[in-house]
Order: sequence, then structure tokens, then C-alpha cells
Amino acid sequence: MKKKNLKNSLLMGGLIGTAGMFIAKMIGLLYSIPLSSILGSDVLMSYYGTAYRVYSYILNVFTAGIPFAICTMVAKYTALDDNRSLLKIRKLSRTLLGIFGFFGMLLLMALSYPLAKNVCGSDDPGVMTLVFILLSLALFFVPILSAYRGFWQGRKEMVEYAVSQSFEQIFRVGFLLSAAYIFVYTFGMERTYALYAAVLSTSVAAIAGIIQIMYFDKVHLPPIKQGADQQTFRSMKNKELVRELLILAGPYLLTSMIGYIDDILNSTLLPIGLRMHGYSSSENSVILSAFNYVGTKLCSIPQVLSPGFAAALIPYITEAVTAHDRKKISSMMTECIGIIFFIGIFLSAVIAIYSREIFTVLFYTGNIDLASSVIRWMAIEGFLGTICPIISSLMLAAGLRKSILKRQVITAVIKSILIVPLTMLLGFKGAILSSMIGSLYFFAANMIELEVRFDIYLKKLMINFAKITVALLVSYGAAVGLRMIGLDGTQGSKMIAFVKLCGNGMITMLVYFGLTELLRVPHALFHRSLLSVIAGKLKRN
Repeated sequence: MKKKNLKNSLLMGGLIGTAGMFIAKMIGLLYSIPLSSILGSDVLMSYYGTAYRVYSYILNVFTAGIPFAICTMVAKYTALDDNRSLLKIRKLSRTLLGIFGFFGMLLLMALSYPLAKNVCGSDDPGVMTLVFILLSLALFFVPILSAYRGFWQGRKEMVEYAVSQSFEQIFRVGFLLSAAYIFVYTFGMERTYALYAAVLSTSVAAIAGIIQIMYFDKVHLPPIKQGADQQTFRSMKNKELVRELLILAGPYLLTSMIGYIDDILNSTLLPIGLRMHGYSSSENSVILSAFNYVGTKLCSIPQVLSPGFAAALIPYITEAVTAHDRKKISSMMTECIGIIFFIGIFLSAVIAIYSREIFTVLFYTGNIDLASSVIRWMAIEGFLGTICPIISSLMLAAGLRKSILKRQVITAVIKSILIVPLTMLLGFKGAILSSMIGSLYFFAANMIELEVRFDIYLKKLMINFAKITVALLVSYGAAVGLRMIGLDGTQGSKMIAFVKLCGNGMITMLVYFGLTELLRVPHALFHRSLLSVIAGKLKRN
């Protein structure tokens, strides 16, 4: 692929978009540490995590396709220099997402009690019901913020895309921790009020995020308005733009409904399977807390790679498809998949290797053996949850809608059928196995089709994967050896254990990246050494 300006580089766009999401996710992980201490209960932590998984799914169902469609349309009409249509898209997208978000809010409010009853079983569902109701308010504000982001994403303003996400998360964490601390430690209120503050913070942060991006919008929109005033040809009619928007959003919406079904299944069917397996009430709370709170936070770190690169990918894929540039499509797909393998699998492995240390140093749990075991298994699912969404985005951007929808339906059916019986037989491991079986089918089938249609060099990717696997095994051996000589993050006070964990982790990371450098994995992905990539970035800065 020809060398481009930094701002217009697919790789750098993906890294910038991913950096913003990564910062936001790291902030989310860091705030969850003091929050778990404030909540001080596996039950309340499971309520918090479960509520957010249901919220995330409903948010995806009502809005997921539209920001991507906005991005695609903005990229298209920017290329056509149709500024009047761009202004219409900007207005229509906010209105449409506001309406959809409003109905999503009403739906979660209506379902709050039956969902809470399912999660709580024989326990009182009152607290959980109120948690769902408070969180439902965010379903109105977050989609409007997404409309703004989708517009500027389509304009390839990836720095603002990253800044907006980071700002929203920082504001959310500041409000959440401040309010939770004041309720519990200043006013001496029950810890459930900290839980209520935590879920309400999503709406507060979304409002702040809208204000921030409106300021960016005000500063950067005048050139588009000026272009619209000078435009001599006819713009698209509103009805035509709405129709195009819905047609583009439809496949993304369907893939989100099906592709993120794990959120709703793990929130509704997993508790049923756990009770049928025979876990006690306290064990159920530990498992659900690890699944839906700690596990979700940790696994979201590698998973942030997918939306980050997808956000940067869509405008470029749209241009390449419009220009029928098969070679360019193939190059971008191979590059993105390879980078996600290189970074994502290492991050997932770190979660598995240090699962016990993570609970010892960072999070509250009443049963560290059970909780850390859940996280180790979830790390496997976490990597598949990293690579499969980017495959979905590649397939959709390349116009392979029917193939992706068919396979996502099959994957969802596999998970839906297997989760309860496998959980009943094998415990929590059965739920993860049900996801893995479907995800492996989904990944293999789509990779084969992409290789056939676009020559994405599957053989080259598999060679790099083999090298990465070797590096991971050596890194795991290094982590175990370091524990044996004293760098064990489960020993000593929390501060000492944290220092040991950091030391062990840093050395293990150097082993992984050093060995992959020797095996020339970065050369295959970045066309130069990893040190050259870092040095180039530092030189530019």
C-alpha cells in the first residue's frame, strides 16, 4: 500500500482509534478497582456487571448499525464533495438515533423487573430492578453522542474520535467514584447507593460527552457549511438519505443483534444453568461477578482492538470497494487481522497467566480460587471476542452481508442451545465452551471465504500465528520461572504483591516482544522492526 499522510493512514488511524478506546477501557478497569472495594460485595458487583451486559446488548440492538452507516455515508459524500448532503446526514442521524434511543430506554424500563427476577432467583429483586431503571436513562443520551462520533469518524477525524471516548470515560469515572465515596464514607449510607451512583454515571458522562463534541463540531463545521453555500449541484433529498441510512444500517444492526448475543445470554441463561449445576447462592454471586464485572472489564482490553480498527477501516474499505480496488482491500484486511493477532492474543494470555494475582492485588472477591478460575477460562473467550468482531466488520464493509448474517445466526443458535445444558453438566466452564464452539466455527468459515474472495494470504497469517504461539509459550515459562524466584504477585502485602506483579509482567512482556522481533513477526505486519515503529513515533513526537 502506498505511503500516505499520517492522518490518512489506515494503520495509524486504527492505532489512534484503538488508543482512544484503550485509554477509555484502561480508565474503566482502573476505576473498577476502587469501586469493587466500595461495593465490598460479590452480590452488588454481579448486579452491576449483569446490568451493564443487558444495557450493552439493548444499546447495540437499537443503535449499533447506525453510527457505522453514518460513517460510511459521510465518507461517501465527502468523496463526492456533496457538503449539503453531509449537513443533512448530520441532522438526520442525531434525530434518528435520539428516537431509537428513547424506545430502547422504554424497553429496558419495561423489562427491568422480569430481568431482575431472573438474575436474583429467590432473592429480593428490588435493588436490581432499580439498577436497570437508572441505567436505562443512558440509552437515550449515549446514541445521540454516537451520532456525533459517527459523523466525524466518517470525516477521518480519528483524534477527536479518541479524545471524545477518553473524555467521556474520565468524566464518568470522576462522577462515579466521587458520588459513591460520598454516599458510603461521608454520609454513611448503604453500599447499594454506591451501586446506584455507578449506573447513573453513564448518563451523566454521556451528557458531558455531548457538550464536548458539540464544541468540536462548532469549531470544525464552518468549512463544510461554507462548501454547502458554494455548492452548485443538487444535494440528496432527506427521504433518499434516510432510506440509504437504514439500508446501510440494517446489516450492521442485524449482525450486532446476533453477534453480541453473548451479553444477553450470559445475563439471563447463565444464572439458570449455574443454579441447575448445584452451585450455592454465594458461589453463583462469585461466578456472576467474575463473569459480568471483573471478567468483562479485563477481556474488554484486548477486545478494544476490534472497534478501534473497524472505526478506521470503514471509510477506507468504502473507498476501495467504490473504486473496485481488490488489491487495496486485500492489503488492508491482511494488515488489520495480523495486528490484532499480534497484540490481542498476548493481552488475552496475560489475563489468563495473572488471573490469581489480579484478584489478590486489585479486586474484591469472597472466593479467590473460584473467581480466578473463571477469569482464566474467560481469557480464551476474550481473544475470540477480539478477532470475531473485526472479521464481521471486514465482511460487512466488503459487501458480504448474507454470508456474515447466516454464520452469525448459526453461531448464536449454537450458543443458545448449548449454554444451559453445558453449564448444568460442567459448571461455568460449560458456558465458555458453548461460546468457543460457535466462535471457532464463525472464525474458520469467514476466514476461508475472505481468502477465496480477496486473497488475504491465510497461509502467511497462519505462519505468523505459529510464531506468536511459540513466543507465548516461552513467555508463560518465563512468568512461571519468575514466580519461582520470588516475583510472585500473590505473596506479601497488596503493595508488595503489586510491585512483584508489575516486575513479573514487564519482564514477561519483554520476552514476548523480544522473541517475536527475533522471529520477524513485526516485519511481516509493519514492514519494519518493532523498534523502528516505536523510534519513528518518538521522532515524530
